[in-house]
Amino acid sequence: MYRNVTVACMGSRERYSLPVALNKRGALKRLFTDIYIPYSVSSKLRNVSKNSAIKAFLNRSHEDLPCNLVSHKLLLGLMFRRKVRSAKNLSDRQDLLINYGSRFASFVSRSMPRSDLVLGYTGQALEFIDVAKNQGSRVFIDQVDPGLHGWQVLKAESEKYAGWNNQIFSWSSDFQKRVENELIHADTVVVNSHYSKKCIDAWIGENKSVILPIPLTIQRKERLEINNKRPLRLLFLGGASIGKGIQYAVIAVHNLLQKGYEVELIIAGEMLISCEKLSNYNGWFYIGSVASNDIPSLLDSIDVLLFPTLSDGFGMVQTEAISRGVPVISTMNCASVIEHGKSGFVMNELSIECLQNYIIRYHNDRELLKEHSRGAFIRSQEFEFNSYIKKVSEVLSISD
Repeated sequence: MYRNVTVACMGSRERYSLPVALNKRGALKRLFTDIYIPYSVSSKLRNVSKNSAIKAFLNRSHEDLPCNLVSHKLLLGLMFRRKVRSAKNLSDRQDLLINYGSRFASFVSRSMPRSDLVLGYTGQALEFIDVAKNQGSRVFIDQVDPGLHGWQVLKAESEKYAGWNNQIFSWSSDFQKRVENELIHADTVVVNSHYSKKCIDAWIGENKSVILPIPLTIQRKERLEINNKRPLRLLFLGGASIGKGIQYAVIAVHNLLQKGYEVELIIAGEMLISCEKLSNYNGWFYIGSVASNDIPSLLDSIDVLLFPTLSDGFGMVQTEAISRGVPVISTMNCASVIEHGKSGFVMNELSIECLQNYIIRYHNDRELLKEHSRGAFIRSQEFEFNSYIKKVSEVLSISD
């Protein structure tokens, strides 16, 4: 059993859910990260700025993570954020993570306190694994996506939809080697879903992964009124990419409009595909990236979330949607958040026709939409933060 845990993570990862959960159990020894803003500062400025990038920057804080428990490398984080935004493809982003991830891991290794358990994330942990083990710590590595298998799936899809990507689709072999080294040398690998566990176990050839689902990061709110009059409003939230299945959503909505159905699609998030290709289709509206604290109001304005992902470690947008009573049309290539026929629909096989059919069911049957909205809200109870704290304690063997 472990009494204290050190977490090392570039970025905020589900709004710092893991270190916050550990801190609430009195088990957080230290959080190492790149950018961290004192909550006393960010809470005052967050609602002043309307710029989404500034809002995202100010969100790098949490009221339940006091600064005395956090060590950060601000300049490193700022440089990484600036360069990763200008990266032209996945391989470039991965190479940036090799550079900045190794520098971050070296920073952690020089300052790491003695802990029972050290938990890091793939791409940013290799340099401190041996240091932690030499101190007598166990090392857990969190693999946030399906890894090599996921890339192979996305590569095949990008070839199928040639011309949609506005980025060159490639994979860094050096990054792959780095991640493999981290996964192999870790004592335990943490994944977010059964889907990821299957992919990672097949990749590294060892069955040493454990599942820790992602919790809700926004406040739950039951939906009291259902849209019975206006067109069915659909939302695609997150990076608009081939991997997330934006092509299926756009084509499905276009086809339904051609058939006389009243539907509209809102796209929110970073645009990662060709806008020229999108212009061939009707019925979609792009509103740009959305700051995390603006997501609840966006979800409250739509009827159904479309999540036709090809490969996702979890798919946190699913929990965000159901927490606001929004049914989701999802796939089997992610965490099993949606209960088919209760809180949405899960496509056994991803296809434009299948997606259209489920959209039509909501379009034609608003009582079904109401029933699934209620089911979504009830389902979201399973992902509340108190449940997550208990799961963290079980998976990481945290003692009282």
